[in-house]
Amino acid sequence: MQLFIRRHREDDSPYVRSPKTVWRVAFLVGPMIASLVAAPSVLADEFDPLVIYAEARALNDQWQACAAAFVRERIHSRQDPEILAKVAFTRCQIREDRLSNFLVVRIGRTGAGNVMTLLLEKYRTGLSAAVTELRTRP
Repeated sequence: MQLFIRRHREDDSPYVRSPKTVWRVAFLVGPMIASLVAAPSVLADEFDPLVIYAEARALNDQWQACAAAFVRERIHSRQDPEILAKVAFTRCQIREDRLSNFLVVRIGRTGAGNVMTLLLEKYRTGLSAAVTELRTRP
């Protein structure tokens, strides 16, 4: 009798599953595992900033070179360096627009606007500092 009770208690163990439970788990977990194995690791629509930066580098360099060429001709003028940098980037609007249009296509209008605003501020500040430094050299 005690042997029967022990076996009966062992059958009530929480680790014993009925065949229905096993199938239910297989139906729920199987598709999730299959989707992880079969899914591509990188989707085409994902944003990769390094790839976009590499592709936009030529346009960005042209924009900066245009502004630097404008300032080079006027480096010894008495014009304030900040104003000179602002005018230089205003004169290079076509190259700025090319870079901006490229970014709009790649990352959207809002993202491109944010990036262009940051770049313009950074480049104006850097160009102004470079003009100040070049003017103070003997």
